[in-house]
This record gives sequence, structure tokens and C-alpha cells, in this order.
Amino acid sequence: MDIIQLTAGSFIAVGIYLTWEHLCSSKSPKIPGPAPHPFVGHTLQVPVIKTWKYFERLAHEYGPIVKLSLNGNEIIVLSNPSDAEELLGRRSRNYSSRKPLIYAGKYESNNLRLSLLPYGDVLKRQRAAFHQMLQPRVLGGYEEMQLSESLRLLSDLAESPADYYNHFQRFPASLVFKLTFGEHLNDDGRDLAKGLEILTTFVQDINPNAHLVDTLPWLDMLPDFLSPWRAEARKKHAREVDFYGRLALNVKSRMEKDSSIECFAARLWDQQERFNMSDEEIFYIAGSAFLAGTDSNSVTLLWFVMAMALYPTAMKRAQEEIDAIWSSDSIPDFSRMRELPYCAAVIKEVIRWAPATPLSIPHYSDENDEYKGYVIPKGTSVISSLWGMHHNEDEFPNPYNFDPDRFLSKASEANGDVTDSLAEGHYGFGFGRRRCPGQHMAVKTTWIAVIRVLWAFKIERRKDDSGDLMNIDPEDCSSGLTIRPYEFPVKFVPRSAAHVQTIKLGRRI
Repeated sequence: MDIIQLTAGSFIAVGIYLTWEHLCSSKSPKIPGPAPHPFVGHTLQVPVIKTWKYFERLAHEYGPIVKLSLNGNEIIVLSNPSDAEELLGRRSRNYSSRKPLIYAGKYESNNLRLSLLPYGDVLKRQRAAFHQMLQPRVLGGYEEMQLSESLRLLSDLAESPADYYNHFQRFPASLVFKLTFGEHLNDDGRDLAKGLEILTTFVQDINPNAHLVDTLPWLDMLPDFLSPWRAEARKKHAREVDFYGRLALNVKSRMEKDSSIECFAARLWDQQERFNMSDEEIFYIAGSAFLAGTDSNSVTLLWFVMAMALYPTAMKRAQEEIDAIWSSDSIPDFSRMRELPYCAAVIKEVIRWAPATPLSIPHYSDENDEYKGYVIPKGTSVISSLWGMHHNEDEFPNPYNFDPDRFLSKASEANGDVTDSLAEGHYGFGFGRRRCPGQHMAVKTTWIAVIRVLWAFKIERRKDDSGDLMNIDPEDCSSGLTIRPYEFPVKFVPRSAAHVQTIKLGRRI
């Protein structure tokens, strides 16, 4: 039987499956959604580019729970946070797994990448290891690093403001690299470029339509000479192991000479036997920590820069709040977080207005379930449309406007940790047991960068040769697991010569 016959047979099988599913589910109400095409379901309808906007349109047309079928793979898209909290939170025992991905999971990641792991012992072990680095009670120990790296960000912006895009990528990367591997990121940019290249490739490979083998798993039974994709995935895996392994093994080598080294990778090596982790698993845990922290933080900060350029009134109000506490000869720190409610609202509004991750990585149901009268079969992928939740008119009126006041009006009494409050009121970090484990680190890193940049600079739209303001379009962004704005025309104007002098003095101390 040749490959064409096998493919034809697979489509027939999918058609039979869809017919059987329709007959079996006819007794219960059908989950709303667009009409599928014969045999391929909605595969041809779901765009690869800006999928989150398509899901937003579906929610407006069909409601907050929408069902799609991609070649027989059932997907439910949730656009109401209460539904996500119920299914992915309160029923997390059934919705905390991941759909097995053959290309990106089995071959590219050797089933070791935290974000793709099914719910089970390996996931629990890796999350336990992550929490050593990311739990809130140890974040205070990282404040000096956050202060140091954010000061370098100010210095870089003062010296070469035109290169702002790279500065906002380097800042979180340098911080997370230091926390993970215990040394400074190389100034030549090679490790950062290599890491971002690996991350970009991985994000592309987990797209639902990226690889046919993830739609038709039986293709994995074909021999290597009929499966060139397998060699390609293994090559990517070798590249990842080489990169992650070099960084982690360097820490291990340094530990043999200096047992006092303190960083995330060093803790992993110290507790390798306790957590029963292989060397390669340590490579992936440490490497994933570095790249995940780099990507999401840099994306959020770039959206912050765009928001300030487009909404100067919000920027001015935040600067007035900062100026009431710190003068030009004193750089802001963490000591008075509670006294900056509007600045906190700015950060929360950035996360709402342009969530770094507009769609969650799909959760996967382990057992049949019923919700609101709908049958959710075992093996259904459930996606949280974070973009849709953040742009819901009922909860966030005029959602496409950047308006920090919406968070001031709904703010509760700040009795708890201020860092915790920055992760509340929006849904940017997901739901349930797969909620982002690094959220406290992320919001605290974002906070210090935002406060210090606003203290030091005015962020303005650049003008063209005719003196007209140049266009900045939030729609001009990448499509993928994260949405990154492409470089846009802004300038960073020091608020005074005294601010610049204070930055220079701080760098010399």
C-alpha cells in the first residue's frame, strides 16, 4: 500500500469518525460552532495567522464556548473566564494534561519539555523543581539582580535609544540567564540569538497545523526513509540538547571548583538524585526556564513601550505618581511599591490590552465530562482564548482602548502582597494546574523595568521628514504562541540631564 492510499484511507477514517460522533452526540445539545467541511472538519477554516482574532469572531457569533474539529481532533475554545476557571481550575484533575505531539514532543523534545508534558509524575517532578526558583517567598532574594539589570537597561536606553528593541529583549534575558546559570549573559548576543531561534522554531512546531504527523499519528509508524520529518525533528532536538547542555554542564563544571555557586541550575544538579532527573532532563528544565522568562517578559515590555507612545496621557499620569516619591537624583527601587497604584494599573492594563500569550497551550481531557449539558469527550483539547477574555465588552468596556483606570476602579484593598495583586484582575497567566509557574517573577521584573523607564524617559512617537507623527499600529505583530510587536517608531527622551547623570553614577557604584 503506497502513501497515497494510506492518506486516502485516513481521510475516510476521519469521515467515519465524524459521522459516528454526530450520531453518538445527537441526544445531548451540540456545542455551538461553525459548520465543518466534509472529512477535514474546520482544518481549512482556522487561520494560522492571528488565530486569536478568528476565535474572538467565533465567540461573538456563537458564544463563549465554541467547538471545532481539525481532522478529527476535537477542540473547544473558551472565551469566558468563568468557564475556564470551572473546567481548567476546579476540574483540573481532568483538564491538566496535554495532547501528545509526535513532532515537537516525542522527537524534538524527547518528551522532556515542561510545557508539553502530560499530567503525571514527570510533570509534577519538573514543576516541583521549578518552584524552588519561582515561589514567591524566595523572590526577594533576586531583587538585587533585578535592580542591577534594570539599571543597565536605563543605561543602554540613554546611550543608544534607537536600539531600544534589542535592549528590551536583552533585559529579561540577562536577568533570567543570571538566575538560571549564575553568570552574566555574553555581550556578543550569540547565546540570546541562539535561544530565541530555538524558541521561535519550537513555537512554530506546536502549531496545530504545523506537522501532518500530529494530525495523522499513524504516519509515525512509517520507516525513516518515508518520514523525512522525523530526521528533521531529531536534528532540532540535537541542537537543543547541545545549547541547553552546554549551559547546564558549564554550571556543573564550575560547581566542582566552587561549591558555593548559587543559581537555579546548581540547585538542579544538587538535587538530581532527589528528583530522579537525568542529565538531559536538567538541560531542558534549565533551558526552558531561561527561554520562557526571556520571551514573555520582553514581549510585555515592548507592548508597554507602544502603549506609552500611543497614550501619552496615561504615561504622564504615571510619571507624576513616580515623581511624588523619587526625584531626579534617586532611582526607584522596590521599597514603595504599595504607593504606586496607578503604575500598577498601567502594568495590569498592558497585560490585558496586549496579552503576551493570546491563546493558552491546549489542555487535554483525560476522561469524558459533561458541562452545561454539553458532552466533552475524552481526548478533547481545551483552549483558553485569553485575548477574547481580555477584549470582552462586558468585563472590559471599550476593550481596544488602553485605560489603566479600569483597574483602579476594581482594585481591592491592598492588604496582601503587592506582587500578587499585579497578577490579578486579568487572565494573562492562564488557569488551573498549568497556570504559568513564573508569574510572580514575571510581574516583579516587569514592575521594576516599567517604573524605572518612566522615571527616566519620555516615550514619544517619532516624526517623519515632514514633521508628522509616524504611524504605530498594534496590529503589526507576529503570530504564534506569543505575539510580539514588530519594531515601531518611538524615541526615548531623557526627562532631564540630572536623570541621566544619576543613571551614570548608579552604573559606576
